[in-house]
Amino acid sequence: MLEMTFYSHDKDTVEVVEFSEEFYKWLINSDFSKIGKSEEKEMKGDEEVVKIPVVVLEGQNRRKFSNFFRDAIVQASDDMLSKLGNSPSKQEYLDASYSLKMLQELRKFVEDEKIKYLSR
Repeated sequence: MLEMTFYSHDKDTVEVVEFSEEFYKWLINSDFSKIGKSEEKEMKGDEEVVKIPVVVLEGQNRRKFSNFFRDAIVQASDDMLSKLGNSPSKQEYLDASYSLKMLQELRKFVEDEKIKYLSR
């Protein structure tokens, strides 16, 4: 599993979102990787301060990430409905909805004003 970490204004870890390698590959090959510029900053990790590249979630960056996730959610919803048909199995539903769940979770954190930094 790979992860994305969100940090608060005081550089504390707020949330770590884990996702599959396949989802990560999709993210890095999408416009997601083109939004904002990473800057090296000292962040509070697991009880220690580490210097890592983060994107500041302010103004245009936050709005662009939010728009990206909202557009991706619409596309993932459409894809999911096309794949499932009328009576999908539980596993088919879980497989088809995975990206949608991840996108929605990431969107919520990006739009949360308490979060200021994103480490991708």
